[in-house]
Amino acid sequence: MVVDERWSYNEFLAFLLIYIANVDIEFTEDEKALIRNCTGEATFDKMLIEFENMSDYKAYETILSYKSVYFPTPTEKQSIMEKMLEVCNVDDALNVMEKEIIHFMDRMM
Repeated sequence: MVVDERWSYNEFLAFLLIYIANVDIEFTEDEKALIRNCTGEATFDKMLIEFENMSDYKAYETILSYKSVYFPTPTEKQSIMEKMLEVCNVDDALNVMEKEIIHFMDRMM
């Protein structure tokens, strides 16, 4: 997928974290608050609309299209992985779906 209009890092991060938080079909208020605190209210709102207008596959493709922009090195990837884990751990426990998406994203990114 070619990205015509590049998202800022905060936009990308908000989208990625929204995607991760929705993996278990339960997007909690704690997850939303964490993402808002991390990326800002306006960015969260904008990227939530983007997310809601995409299929899961298109969202995944979009995330991977930013690899060379926002996580081309192991260090940058690790930083993003830590943010994903933080969202998944907001309720102090990783469920099976969250464990699987973290493992999957680690392998694919």
